Amino acid sequence: MASDLNRVVLIGRLVRDPEIKQTQNGKSFCKFSIANNRTYVVDGNKREDTSFINCVAFGRLSEIIQQYCQKGKQIAVEGRLTQRSWDSPEGKRSIVEVTVENMQLLGSAQGGGGNGGGYGSSGSGFSSGSGGGYNSGSQGNDSGYQDPPYMDQGPLPEDDDIPF
Repeated sequence: MASDLNRVVLIGRLVRDPEIKQTQNGKSFCKFSIANNRTYVVDGNKREDTSFINCVAFGRLSEIIQQYCQKGKQIAVEGRLTQRSWDSPEGKRSIVEVTVENMQLLGSAQGGGGNGGGYGSSGSGFSSGSGGGYNSGSQGNDSGYQDPPYMDQGPLPEDDDIPF
């Protein structure tokens, strides 16, 4: 029997500056959202659809994202879909987000090409680029942090409702 596959690769622009926080265990994580545009034609009319995708990264990768990425920056992310659920005063809540394992810096903040750098938390090969990179999976982890399953961390602190 074939095994399941949970892989996501997205290119988009950051909706707002990344927000770095600490888990209850003191590990750093970074929350951010990217906007991904899709253009298509219906009855000869060109239309555009934008999806807003929530992402989270852990460890050294979260610090790199917070340092080098800001609102409007185009990036490529690779990771897996993760679903979390928790109880809130409004009832049971859940969210599906991308747990980022690799990230590639692409263009400038508002368009244009550019040589990006690749950064990742595993050795998938996606994190290659002319700008150098970080890959904790193949050369050791300078912080000693092993990327645990996100569900083991418990729910992230609620700081605002997600508008999408």
